[in-house]
Amino acid sequence: MAAGVERSMGRWLIVLLVSVCCAAAIDPAAAQRRAAAAAPRPESLTPEESVLQARQAMQKDDLERFDQFATRAAEHPVGALYAPYWRLRIRLNRNDGDPALLDREVDRFVGARAGTLIGDLARRDWMLNLGRRGEFARLESQYDKWVLQDDGQVHCYRMAARALRGDKVADAARDLLAQTRDLGSACATLVETLLQTRQFDRDDLWRTMRSALEYNSAGSIRRLGQLMALDDGGLDAAIERPLRALAASSGGRELDVIALSRLARGNPQGAAERLATVSLPARDKAFVAAQIAASSMRKLEPEALTLTRGDALAAEAGDETWVWLARAALRGQDWRTLLAVIDKMSADGRRDPAWVYWRARALAATGRKEMGDALLKTIAGQHHSDDQLANEELGALTIVPATSVNLPGDADIAAFDGNEGFARAIALYGVGLRFEGNREWNWQLRGLNDRQLLAAASWACRRQILDRCVNTAERTVADHDFSLRFISPFVEQLKPVAIESGLDPAWVYGLIRQESRFIMDARSSAGAQGLMQMMPATARWVARKMGVSDFRIEQLNELPTNLRFGTFYLKSVSDDLEGSPLLASAAYNAGPNRPRTWRATLPGTVEGAVFAEIIPFHETRDYVKKVLSNATYYAAIFSGQPQSLKQRLGTVSPRVQAVSALP
Repeated sequence: MAAGVERSMGRWLIVLLVSVCCAAAIDPAAAQRRAAAAAPRPESLTPEESVLQARQAMQKDDLERFDQFATRAAEHPVGALYAPYWRLRIRLNRNDGDPALLDREVDRFVGARAGTLIGDLARRDWMLNLGRRGEFARLESQYDKWVLQDDGQVHCYRMAARALRGDKVADAARDLLAQTRDLGSACATLVETLLQTRQFDRDDLWRTMRSALEYNSAGSIRRLGQLMALDDGGLDAAIERPLRALAASSGGRELDVIALSRLARGNPQGAAERLATVSLPARDKAFVAAQIAASSMRKLEPEALTLTRGDALAAEAGDETWVWLARAALRGQDWRTLLAVIDKMSADGRRDPAWVYWRARALAATGRKEMGDALLKTIAGQHHSDDQLANEELGALTIVPATSVNLPGDADIAAFDGNEGFARAIALYGVGLRFEGNREWNWQLRGLNDRQLLAAASWACRRQILDRCVNTAERTVADHDFSLRFISPFVEQLKPVAIESGLDPAWVYGLIRQESRFIMDARSSAGAQGLMQMMPATARWVARKMGVSDFRIEQLNELPTNLRFGTFYLKSVSDDLEGSPLLASAAYNAGPNRPRTWRATLPGTVEGAVFAEIIPFHETRDYVKKVLSNATYYAAIFSGQPQSLKQRLGTVSPRVQAVSALP
C-alpha cells in the first residue's frame, strides 16, 4: 500500500513539474514576473547587499534592475565608486541611447578618472562599443591610451581599423588569429576587413579555419564557413552531425575536413576509420590526422602515439595540436618523436618552460646531453616546477634562495599606507568582490621595482591580506624574499593537525597555497569553501566518518574545522592511492576516480613528472605541478635541507581501474 502511494505521489510530482516547466516555456513573461517577485526588494537591503545586487544586474546587462539598487548601493563606498561605472558599462553593452551623446558621456567619465583602473576599464568597454558600431577612427584615438591591453577583441577591432586605413597587417593578423580561441564579433570583423581590403585570400581563411578546428570553436567555424560561402546546410551538418555529413559524401573537401575534425573530438577512432575512406589532398589529410592524434591523446587512448607517428607529423598546425602530440610521445617515452613534435611548435611554444625541459631530456636521451644541459640552464632560476626539475637534471636539489640584501625597510613599507588603490581593494574584499579587489591591487603594482614589490607584499602580510602578500612577492625578478612567497601562517594549528593525520605539513601548506592562497573564507565558483577548499558534500562525508554529528557547512570557514576536515580527506585520498602525493593531489582537485582512470591508460611505469604533464585537464595538470612544487619549497624551508621534487613526484605504474569509494 505504501509503495502504491509513493508511486502515485511520484506520478503526481512529475506531472506537476512538467506543468510548471511547460508553463514557463509557454509564458516566459510569467516566468520573469515570478523571478522578479522572488528577487530581494531594494528597500529591504543594506547598502552592502545592494552593491552585490547591482553588480549581478550589471553582469546581466539589466539596466532596469540595476537602477532599482543603484541609489542604495551608492551609500556604500564601493557602490559610490563602482556603480557609475557599472551603469555606464551596461549602457555601452546595450548601446543605450543616442550614440553621439553616449560617446560624450563616456569621454567625460574616462577623462575625469584618468590614471584609475575604472577609467581604463571604461575606455576598454567604450572601444568595444565603438568597434561594434564601426567607429574605427575614434577607437584608434583611444587605443594608445588604454593601459591594460588585455582584451583580444579590442586588439582585433584595432587591427581592422589599421587595415581600413591602408596599413599592411596581414602577418600580424595571422599571428593574432592563430592565438584566438573564439573569434567573437571583433575578430570576425577583422577577418571580413582583411578580405575586403584584399590582405586575406581564401587560403588565409582556410588557415584561420584550421585554428578554429584546433580550438573546436563551433561559433568560429560557422562564421568562417559562411565567409567561405560554404553551403549552410552542409556546414551545419559538418559541425553538429559530422558522421551523418560524411555519410552523405557530397560536402566537398572543406566540409569533409570540418566534419572529420569535429568527429575526432568525440570519436578519434571513428574519425580515423572515416579518414581512410575520404579522398583529401595530402595537406588536408595530414591536418585531420593531427586532429585525430591530438584528440586521441586528450582521451589518453593507447593508439595516440601510433597516430602521432603517422601522417600527423606532416601537418600544418598550431601549438594547441602539437602539445597533445608531444604528450603522446612523452607518455610512450619516444624521445625522437618528442623532439620532432616540439620542433614543429611555434617559437613561443618551444620557449614554454615545460617543453624546454622535456626537449632537453629528449636531447639527452638521444645522445646529445651537452645540448640538453645548455637548454636546462636557460630555465634554471625561475622558481617553478620545471626550473626545479631542470636543476635536478643538472645535479642541484631545491633550496631556499638567499634573501636579497635589498629588502625594504619600515619606511618603504609605510609608504603604502596612503595608497588609495590598496584601500579600494580592501573595501572590495570587504563586500566579497575579490575579483574586482585583486584588479585594483594589481593596478597599483604597475611599474614597481623589486624593492617596492617586496614592500607592498610586506604591507599586505602585516594586514593579513595573505593572498596579495604571496602574489605580490612572486612578481619580483631579481630580488626575492621566500618568507613572503611561501608564508606559513597559523603554523601552530596546522602542523599538529597534519602530523596527527599522518601528512607532511609541507604538502598541506603547498596545497593550501594553491587552493586558497590562505584566504580563510575563500569560496570557489563550484562552492568549495575555506582554506582547503572543501566541497559541502565532501565535508558532510568527512563529518560522518569523523563522527561529528553537529557539523554545519558554515564551519568550513573556521580554521580548526577546515584544517581537520581537509587533512582527513587528503589523507583518505592518499591512502586510497597508495600514498602517492602526485595521485592524491590530482584526486583532491579532480575527484578520486579520475587519477585511477588516467593511471590505467599508461603503457608502463613512468616518472611522476611525465604523468603530471599528460593529465588531460589543464586545471588539474597546472594544480598538481604547483602543489608539489610548493610542497618541495616548504619542505626546504621547514627542514633547512635541499629537497627533491622528482622524489616527491615519484613514479606511476599502470593499474587496472577500480572505482573509489571516496566522494
